[in-house]
Amino acid sequence: MLRVLTLVRSAILATALSTTGFAEERLDVDPSKPNRLLLHVCERNGTPIRPLVQDVTLRHKFDRQGTPDVSADGSHVVFDAWPADLGFAWQESRVIMVNFDGTEAKDVCDGVMPSFSPDGKQIVVSRAAVFGEPDGAKGMSIWTLSVDGSAKKMIADRGAWGGRWSPDGKSIVFRGGRDEDGNAVPQNILRVYDLKSGETRNAFSEDESPFNEMSFHFEWSKHGRQVACTGTLKENGQPGLVVIDIDKGTKSIKIIKAEDENVRFISGSSIDWHPDDNQILVMSFVNGTVEPRSVAIDRGTLPVQITYKQENVMIVDACFSSDGESLIAAVRAR
Repeated sequence: MLRVLTLVRSAILATALSTTGFAEERLDVDPSKPNRLLLHVCERNGTPIRPLVQDVTLRHKFDRQGTPDVSADGSHVVFDAWPADLGFAWQESRVIMVNFDGTEAKDVCDGVMPSFSPDGKQIVVSRAAVFGEPDGAKGMSIWTLSVDGSAKKMIADRGAWGGRWSPDGKSIVFRGGRDEDGNAVPQNILRVYDLKSGETRNAFSEDESPFNEMSFHFEWSKHGRQVACTGTLKENGQPGLVVIDIDKGTKSIKIIKAEDENVRFISGSSIDWHPDDNQILVMSFVNGTVEPRSVAIDRGTLPVQITYKQENVMIVDACFSSDGESLIAAVRAR
């Protein structure tokens, strides 16, 4: 009987320790550090499963994390991060790459908003002037490089920002920079860099643009040539979500409306496409609360529902996994 009781107590203790350990690993949030923003792997509904990065030392050193991008094969995640201490700023951001299972996190280079090439061997990053200028850039700039940090190549500078690599490997979209005459390109124009020719064109003109001003967060559809953008719309002066087929031009522009009048899209945060290429994950104000929201392009599609709610936790800056079955999302204390 004593042996049975001992075994039962041991089992209860083991279960308690296991549960406690899981709870601590499932969510890394520190209310005493309101600036901390850590990426987590989450269920499709937004429920955190675990912190993305297993290496606690690196995770807490670079604890202001965001703009995640998942490689096409789903094996790696790349994101930008910097220390959340008040003495640091986004210009000091580093690009971190980690296996999807959280192992082998490494500091690749300086920069923000990294985006994988289709084969996962390269990334494109935006670099602050303080880092780009010693390498020959004039002001803010966009660079491609290998995932080991080597072979850096500048594709645009003098205010260029927000580069995203197309899934077919042919193009990079971005905002800003200068035109062939050296004039600053208006902030409501999406630009397209051709990786083969090295030439850049505008997806639409200043007059054709649906935006008064466009955010520097864009994203390609997973399997095509559509790009989703956010910005302040000309039609109503409000933040909006727009999709354009890069090869079809202005005739393909479609303004995506929220399905609920209580939802308002946020311009200036990460956006991402679901692998079905028919819904977009966009940060939104929902009844006054910030949360990721998936919106369908075709009203016949039921979008993924982000239902996770916790009073003292906020989920922001999210993207889909390569199969669309989970999210990578930044989590913070409210």
